[in-house]
Amino acid sequence: MSSLELSSITVSGILIGILIFAFKVSLGCGMACLSRRETLLIALSYMALASLMGVIIGFIPNSVFFWLLNAGVAMHAVIALLLVTLGVITAREWNREGHDISRRTFWALSFPCPACMAATFLSCSFLVGVLNVASWMIGLAVGAVFLVSIIGLSELFRKSHRTPSDMGNAMIFLGLFYILSMLVIPAYLGSKIASTPSEMPSVNAVYIYGFLFGMVLLGYLSRRMGVAK
Repeated sequence: MSSLELSSITVSGILIGILIFAFKVSLGCGMACLSRRETLLIALSYMALASLMGVIIGFIPNSVFFWLLNAGVAMHAVIALLLVTLGVITAREWNREGHDISRRTFWALSFPCPACMAATFLSCSFLVGVLNVASWMIGLAVGAVFLVSIIGLSELFRKSHRTPSDMGNAMIFLGLFYILSMLVIPAYLGSKIASTPSEMPSVNAVYIYGFLFGMVLLGYLSRRMGVAK
């Protein structure tokens, strides 16, 4: 495989990752029926953050990149638990009480979270290395992708006229997706952990076991709260 083909695959993978984050943000903006002005402000905040990351990449030591990689599992754990919990509450309030609290819980989907920002920062740094383009231009391009994607996808979700229960279910699904990524990605990329003898479970294993317990607990609570039947 040539270096050009490898670069194209890397860029395509990073672009897909950015679009997934934009999809997550748009779910919250569109299903909570935010105004176009509110959606624009959120989209601009992502563009501004991505542009800022592009500017500061050159000033960040390599130790920070390694820290972000190691902290990724912990941040995903917190976000996944938050998404599932608020998703259960949102769906329950609509299904049992008819209360729409989507505008009070959408932020778990739409506001910049540490996990997404860390992944965006790493994506910008990888693109700088692959494309040999000025880092500020990479940050601006990533921000522009965020801006266009969030505005466009939010409009599609807004026109779909989904209920708050649908948004709650989407939050639960994304939370489970985060958990699945925690299970699959370390197993795929963590061969060096498996080759290192240890008498204690790895940090990743601790998070995974904790999440399995948390999901069992949330399943029990969802039945008690009327989300699942």
